[in-house]
Amino acid sequence: MRIAIMGSGGMGGFIGAKLAGAGHDVIFIARGKHLNALKSSGLKLLSKEGNLHVNPVEAYENTQDVGVVDLIIFSVKLYDTEQAAKACLPMMGDKTFILTLQNGVQSVEIISQTVGNDKTIGGSIYVSANIDSPGVIKHSGGNNTIHFAELCNRKSTRTDILEQLFPEAGLIGIRAENLQEMLWTKFILLCANASIGSLTDSGAVTMCRDPDTKEILLAAMWEVYHVATAMGISLNDDAVEKNLDLILSVGKGKDLMASQCLDLRQGNRLELEWIQGTVHRLGKKYNVPTPVNSTAYVALKRFSQGGNKGSIIEKL
Repeated sequence: MRIAIMGSGGMGGFIGAKLAGAGHDVIFIARGKHLNALKSSGLKLLSKEGNLHVNPVEAYENTQDVGVVDLIIFSVKLYDTEQAAKACLPMMGDKTFILTLQNGVQSVEIISQTVGNDKTIGGSIYVSANIDSPGVIKHSGGNNTIHFAELCNRKSTRTDILEQLFPEAGLIGIRAENLQEMLWTKFILLCANASIGSLTDSGAVTMCRDPDTKEILLAAMWEVYHVATAMGISLNDDAVEKNLDLILSVGKGKDLMASQCLDLRQGNRLELEWIQGTVHRLGKKYNVPTPVNSTAYVALKRFSQGGNKGSIIEKL
């Protein structure tokens, strides 16, 4: 397959390296120093599961130079979604489809407004990875599982392709039965981990080792659960417990560090409005109390545009 990685940061770089290592024709969309490093030295993936160096790499900043691809893996930051969706258009033919693996729960809708309906599949990935330095991706945790679903929730030729594609790259690909249930089940962990992790400068496994922090983390997870159920999204009764089990299952030498926490450390812009902001606003709309996530939202607001490196503790 000819696959474009729209957003070759931690997540996109990780998946792209894995797919390229499996022999697929992968094109990386990047910019700045990261793009220059990809062109000159290739892409290096650092992981306890085994390092990988993909060289040479086909990488571009301008998507008009790419041509038509079969699949676009969409992994840009949430605040870049609309602009990146427009940039996908030159790479799309009649059969091209997008798999979005972004954080949050609104990506399919936002992307579809630009590229058209029935072009985008929603996905969720359980991996922690970030840019360690230009051209270098560090994989630090997760279970390497990717869930995905069509908007209509039915099996399709496209989901069949993904179920075959990811195992070829040493990843686990699972078609979910319900898109919204899939997205919100992950959002329970993602939002809480990003909230409390950013405030404590910790990963989820580390937080679970402290009984006091674990209690607050669980409270944040339950808030997300209750918002989803108030919206009419059917989640399993044990959704919070399963997310907790997931945290503990990857705890041997790994952690689940939220990308928001890493962005905060590095002084980057945060996805705050699309994560804690979403829970805060929906909680108010559906009359669901969200004191933990709302407190994190308010506390992190002044860092949302980036610019200051270090943890929130150092900044305070």
